[in-house]
Amino acid sequence: MHSPVKTLSTASDALPVLARLLYALGFPRSCARILAALYLSDRPLTSKELIDITGYSKSSISAAMKMLEGRKLVRKLRQGRLGSYTPSVSLSQLFLESQVSLLKRTRARVRELRARANATLREKLEHLELELERLISKLGGDAE
Repeated sequence: MHSPVKTLSTASDALPVLARLLYALGFPRSCARILAALYLSDRPLTSKELIDITGYSKSSISAAMKMLEGRKLVRKLRQGRLGSYTPSVSLSQLFLESQVSLLKRTRARVRELRARANATLREKLEHLELELERLISKLGGDAE
């Protein structure tokens, strides 16, 4: 039986690194590890394979997959009675979207601070908010 991941030696090294990176982007640990396994695999993975790779229980895999499917980050493919999962966005697109989301949250916080600031600080925060809007726009997000 062939391994569900491209090269076990490189994947076993890459899996925790990629999982930590995805966790740092705000994904729960279980989702980060599952996404890492899916991105490192050369084919869609079944729930059983994800259990074997991650060490998580069936219920943990199921809960994480529901969240990831709800966010449209993975797709479930039907193969007979069994389903398998694959990422629905590229890793680079996932990173880009995460960064845009972070910038949008930062912009919202700057708006909140600006509403409570004195005139001098309000002007500086307004400039920062405009810069954040430009950056969001350049990265492909909406400027709202």
